[in-house]
Amino acid sequence: MDSIDRKIVDYLAINCRIGLQELSKRTGVSAYEVKNRIDMLLKTDVIHNFAILLSPLITNEELSIAILDFDIVPKEKDILKVLASNPSVWKCYRALEDKYVIFSFYFEQVELSKLALMLRSLPGIGYVEMYSRFSRYWGGKLELNDVHKQILRCLIRNPRMSVADIAEMTSLETNTVIDSINLMRETETVLFTINASDYMNESKIEVLAKIQWNVGKTSQERVAKWLQDSFSDIYLREYVSVVEPTLFFNFTVNHVQEVEIVKSKTIESGLVSKITPLILFPGTVIADPRVRNFEEVLTETGFSSQNGLIS
Repeated sequence: MDSIDRKIVDYLAINCRIGLQELSKRTGVSAYEVKNRIDMLLKTDVIHNFAILLSPLITNEELSIAILDFDIVPKEKDILKVLASNPSVWKCYRALEDKYVIFSFYFEQVELSKLALMLRSLPGIGYVEMYSRFSRYWGGKLELNDVHKQILRCLIRNPRMSVADIAEMTSLETNTVIDSINLMRETETVLFTINASDYMNESKIEVLAKIQWNVGKTSQERVAKWLQDSFSDIYLREYVSVVEPTLFFNFTVNHVQEVEIVKSKTIESGLVSKITPLILFPGTVIADPRVRNFEEVLTETGFSSQNGLIS
């Protein structure tokens, strides 16, 4: 991958329906080359697939992050096999520190309870740290009408399906299709994105740092902004707990030694009381529970991606 490929991946992650001509303008290469590059990114599995996700305000989804520490570390394939049996598990990372980090999505409290029970029952497990209920950074709530559902029936099969093909399949006017898609995207009711490989930054080392800030001296907003400003060149994202003074700061470095620099600078800021970084190997995607839930939510509203609108 080169810088142009990375730009294409970044733009598609924001809006996977962006056109080839627009990508051509933004990357400085021809639309023909853009198409060839996208095809190659798909062929090499840098981009797993194009995807659409429903707003968390509609699905009521919550993220969970679990850190697993084993007394006897089992084989990774055995851990992945057990994790795959739980419908809430999304992604699994093995950390250099012989720990595992599990990202999950759940939609009801009982799902979180079942997840916790499963993780604490893993063979050889020492202890499990679980964190849930993080701040949400996107999501709107548009009432999905029959027109939206007809369009989503097409897009859930192929998120980059052309407006003309959608109009033909649904018998809707072209302008109606365009306006409806724009409205769903602009209100953040639907996110048009991609599932991409962690290997796209193969030269980088990914780190997830658990940070606890000084209560009474600062706030989560101030800590998050300080991290974004201070480490803008390596910053990926943060996950801020809404129930305790803890956040997870996700960033990349070129060398392991740089992790200590980030750690020292963060402590010296006086904003945090503790930072515990975990150096991650590329993650394994188990499944995306949000896709499954998307299907269920739409079915409950009279829609099926397999059979169209239910009469």
